[in-house]
Amino acid sequence: MADSGPDIIGQMALDKLPGGHQSLMDALPQALRDCLKSASRVVLVANNPAITATDFQALDIGRDDVVVSFNTCMKSALLSPHSVNVFVHGFNAPDAYFFGLPYSVEVQRLFDLPEARCFTLLVGCTGAMSPMPGVALYWERIPLPPLWNYPVDRPNGKRYVGPTTGFNALVLFDWLRGRAGYTYQIMTLGFSNEAGKLWSGHAWDYERHWLLQADVTVVPLQRCRWWQKWFRRP
Repeated sequence: MADSGPDIIGQMALDKLPGGHQSLMDALPQALRDCLKSASRVVLVANNPAITATDFQALDIGRDDVVVSFNTCMKSALLSPHSVNVFVHGFNAPDAYFFGLPYSVEVQRLFDLPEARCFTLLVGCTGAMSPMPGVALYWERIPLPPLWNYPVDRPNGKRYVGPTTGFNALVLFDWLRGRAGYTYQIMTLGFSNEAGKLWSGHAWDYERHWLLQADVTVVPLQRCRWWQKWFRRP
């Protein structure tokens, strides 16, 4: 792993582990690297049903911001065609497909715009495959300590399936920051547990602890007024 850095190799011989052969920087398309170099913020948007248009608009997303969505891209209707949009998809190894692919009509519409700056990032790959031009592909597992130190066994004895797609992306963008001139701020929206169902296959406490210790701004969702909740009832 040519660009791991001495701080990582000193802790773990990650280049000797599965996935340790890959270059984190070289996997990124040059166009995405250029966007990250000029980015002021990288904003990761969770697949959280509690996120509203008001929450997203409060971020005041600009042209130099990079907005990161995951898998099914639940909040794709809120995305702006003027910002940089990165879509991250995790690999389902047992059934050999990527969550959220093929894209929905809303996401594909963003890609098809003449001035689009949209990128696909695939994580957790285990099968034999090569990325299409402009697509970033990372093998299982991305060789960074927070991911390789991920818990293996659940309290009930069953095994965790591994990091969430969002956690893979968080750790990767955190590592990229400060390297090759990347100085962006990282923000998360919808990662603050206001709603949504947490699947037991992931170590959520581990991921939350890392997030709280990291240099990441966690944006809380705005509270709904009582009458807004009433109108949302079926």
